[in-house]
Amino acid sequence: MKKWGWLIAAIPILLVVALCGMFLFPLLFMGGGSIGYGFLGGSISPVGEREIPAEYIPIYKEAEARYGVPWNLLAAHHRVETVFSTLQPMISSVGAEGHMQFMPCTWVGWSHPSCYGAGRGSFTEEEKTSLAMIARYAGYGVDADRDGRASMWSLQDSIFSAANYLAKNGASTGNLERAIFAYNHSQDYVAEVMMYARLYVTEGFIPIEVIEPSESGFARPVSGEVTSGFGIRIDPVTGKPGASHEGIDFACQAGQRIPASKAGKVVFAGWQDANDKSKGYGLFVWVDHGGGFKTTYAHMSQTTVQVGDIVQAGDVVGVCGSTGKSTGLHLHFEIFVNGRRVDPSPFIGL
Repeated sequence: MKKWGWLIAAIPILLVVALCGMFLFPLLFMGGGSIGYGFLGGSISPVGEREIPAEYIPIYKEAEARYGVPWNLLAAHHRVETVFSTLQPMISSVGAEGHMQFMPCTWVGWSHPSCYGAGRGSFTEEEKTSLAMIARYAGYGVDADRDGRASMWSLQDSIFSAANYLAKNGASTGNLERAIFAYNHSQDYVAEVMMYARLYVTEGFIPIEVIEPSESGFARPVSGEVTSGFGIRIDPVTGKPGASHEGIDFACQAGQRIPASKAGKVVFAGWQDANDKSKGYGLFVWVDHGGGFKTTYAHMSQTTVQVGDIVQAGDVVGVCGSTGKSTGLHLHFEIFVNGRRVDPSPFIGL
């Protein structure tokens, strides 16, 4: 009896552990494993309704039902990869193909003898769609539209295949960043996909409070403290008297979305100098409002619009950052009138 004494003494402890498991494990894995990501798989937001082609949403949701990958994550990938299939041609410089930009070796299978390096492989067009080849070489291509082929150029096949890939890399059990990184080995890519996934559902979307526009029609873009006004100032980088500061700097927080001050058309979105990202505006957007008026949104960490986009006041144009010639997180905001920068203060009611 003594040799079993340790087990009898341990019974209360074992019971506590078992009871904790009964209650804690369901809580941990409730909701398909999307631990800490309450914004995933939710109801579509105003941004999602405006940006996502409505006919694509049922496809994302069917793929979610099959693979457990949230529909808005699939929409975010589709947005980042090909802007919802509007980029032409849909073949990248490294050879990624189709609506969701798969490398042929990922689609057919990396165990194929021609697969190495970037993953172009050596396949005929027929081999790329062959279900037998994909099964043989353990590829991710899926025949979602049931036409007997798995094609990177079929919207339904490519979306389901992306869900298949993301699920097998952890997205269906909550390992979202790992799955997104596997799709494209870039932390910037991960951040961009996650940003759009949040924006596309009401659970992650937080409406931006745009201060009422002044009589000029321009609204203050963010409510943060003015950290540097328009005019001559001490240069914050050199600490010496510098040239006129031709805009207003507003404090903002990492990840804070930056809205357009007034309705207009995006005429630039990108780096001032892609070869020297520490230069000038860094990552910025210009919006043309007509009538000779234009606004600048500079030093952002991301832009969320493209040249040619039409935006309304309050629409997100980017994310707060500190790119370019900047000493910390802030928005540099400018107003041009007929090509000349003017003090934004009276236009935005300061």
